[in-house]
Amino acid sequence: MISEKISTRSRLYFFANYFTSGNIVFLNRKFSNLMGTLKNVKHLEKISDSLEKMGERHIHNYGAQVSHFPAVKQALLIALEQYHGERFTPELKSAWNNVYDEVAAIMKQAMEQADRRKIQRTEFDEDNYDPRLLEEIGGPDVVTRIHRRFYDVIFDEPWLGQFFSGRSKEQLIEKQTQFMVGAFGGPNAYMGDTPAFVHMHMYITDEMADLREEILKKAILDEGLDEGIAERWLKVDHAFREGIVKKSIDECVMKCPGQMPLAAKKP
Repeated sequence: MISEKISTRSRLYFFANYFTSGNIVFLNRKFSNLMGTLKNVKHLEKISDSLEKMGERHIHNYGAQVSHFPAVKQALLIALEQYHGERFTPELKSAWNNVYDEVAAIMKQAMEQADRRKIQRTEFDEDNYDPRLLEEIGGPDVVTRIHRRFYDVIFDEPWLGQFFSGRSKEQLIEKQTQFMVGAFGGPNAYMGDTPAFVHMHMYITDEMADLREEILKKAILDEGLDEGIAERWLKVDHAFREGIVKKSIDECVMKCPGQMPLAAKKP
């Protein structure tokens, strides 16, 4: 029994080293948000792309290995049991055990694939990937300028602008540019979550998405690009729409405990 405890402590100490360079408040918030997401999501496949990317980040940024998952699972279950006490019933333990195994399976598959090659983004298929478009647009600087035009308008738009209250415009421009540059055939520097995961708590309707596309198209044309380039850009952009638009507010998935769906009232 003593040797088993020592072995467990050694493994947990090893994993603690992953986090020694991070801000503990920031790490706690990210971990809490992840637990809240797993608690609220009804269909794991909706966030599978994000879990795959999380696996890639863990192996490349943190040095995590597939063999580490059992010890992490043990640490998680111990923490949950200590937190919940008598409320951590065998049924609840079994549920968390199953969730962990399903999440781990997705992450481990992504990590095994990433470990055999240099990371090359493969989430874009022929319907949402235009490998020659970046060159024809004029390069990443033009993409940045178009996104600046786009966000200048959308931040002030009475309806859609409600989603951007308190957000950093410059950060959004940078992230959106990184994401689309990769989709347009350029280097993929985007390491964030998928659009579906980022917007999972937002109630975005088809009408809102149509308005957003109108604003984006105008930004493209105002930058001096022709109609053909605008249509190709919008085709790539439109490929991610299905994962963002929702038929009802009930389809929103909360990322953390206490969070409410983010909805915008039409003026």
